[in-house]
Amino acid sequence: MNVSFAKVSKRAVEKDPKLRARLLRQYDRGVNILRPQIAERLGGRDLDALIAEARSEYDKAICALPWIGGSANPRSFSLNGAALWLALWRVLKPRGVSVDEAQALFVGIFHDYWSRYPRFLTRLYGALRMGPRNQSHVKRLAEASQKRSNPDDFVYQFVPGQPDRFDFGIDFTECAIIKYLRNQGAPELAPALCELDWPHANIIGIDMQRTTTIAQGCECCDFRFSRPGARDIGWPRSSAISIVLHGVAGWAACTVLMLALLQTMPLATALVIHGIAAPVFFAALTWNLFRRGGGRHPLFVATCLTSIVIALDAVIVAGFIQRDFGMFASILGTWLPFGLIFLSAHAVGTFLRWKQSLHASTRHS
Repeated sequence: MNVSFAKVSKRAVEKDPKLRARLLRQYDRGVNILRPQIAERLGGRDLDALIAEARSEYDKAICALPWIGGSANPRSFSLNGAALWLALWRVLKPRGVSVDEAQALFVGIFHDYWSRYPRFLTRLYGALRMGPRNQSHVKRLAEASQKRSNPDDFVYQFVPGQPDRFDFGIDFTECAIIKYLRNQGAPELAPALCELDWPHANIIGIDMQRTTTIAQGCECCDFRFSRPGARDIGWPRSSAISIVLHGVAGWAACTVLMLALLQTMPLATALVIHGIAAPVFFAALTWNLFRRGGGRHPLFVATCLTSIVIALDAVIVAGFIQRDFGMFASILGTWLPFGLIFLSAHAVGTFLRWKQSLHASTRHS
C-alpha cells in the first residue's frame, strides 16, 4: 500500500470547530460506561485519575484527527471512535496493560455502549444497513473513495452479493484508522480495533465474514455481510419504492387501456383484451424490476404488485370514480386479471431468479 503517513493535510477540528466540544461532551456523558469496565479489569485504584487522564489524552487525540468529510462521510464516526480508543491506550499502556488486555476492555466498553439502546432499535439499524437503499449509498461512497481526493480517508470497493453466500461486501484497500494510528505512533493498536467489528455486527443482527485485514499486513479488509436466516442471501433486492412505482405504472397502463377500449368496442371484447394485456404489462414490468434493481423473492414481488393494483382499483376506480364496488363481483373483468397479473409476475420473477442462480453457479464452479 503506497501511502504516505508522514503528514496530515487537514485537521478535523479546523473544518468543524464544534467537533472537539461535541466529542468531549459525549465522553463526559458516557464516562459511566468506562468506569465499571476499567474497575473490573484493572481494579478501582486510581480510577478517577485514570479517567481524567484519559479525557486529557482524548482531547489531544481529537485535535489530531484528520478531516475525511465530517457528517457527509459516515465513516467519520468510526475514525472519531478511534480517537477514544487511542486515548485509553495511551493511559493504559504505561500501566502495563497489554494490547490483548486493552482489546478485551474495549470490547466490553463497546458492548456496554450499544446495550444502552433497545434491541429492536439496534436490529432496525442493522436491517437498514442491509437494505438496498444503503447498499446503493455504500456503492456511491466507494466509487467516490477511489478518487483519493483526501489522502487520509478510507479507500474501498463495493462487492455485489453472491447467491447463497452474502448480500454484499466491502473491500477496504486503505484504512483511515490505520493511517491515523500510524501518524500518532500507535500502529500496534490497529489489530485490536479491528476486533470491534465482530461484536458490532452481532449486536445489530448482521452476519459478517472477514478473512483478511490491512492491520494484519494483508492487502485489504474483505468484509462480507448477510442477513441471518434469510432465504435470498446474495440476491439483489429492489427497494420498496421501486416496487410501488412499478405497481402504480402497471395499474395506470391497464386503466388507460381499459378506458380506451371502452370507447371503441363492446364491454365483453374490452374485458378480453384487457385480461390478455394486463399480465403482459406486468410481466414486462417485473422483468424490468428484476433486471434493473434486482428482485426480491418472486412470491413477494408478485404479491406486492397485485396488492397495489387491487388497492388502487378499490380506492380510485370503485371508490372515487364509480362510487360503486360492483366491479369486484365480476370474475372475468376483475378477479381473472388480478390472478393473471400475479401469475405473470411470479413466473417472470422465478425465471429470472433461476437464470441468475444458474449463472452464479456456473461462475463459481
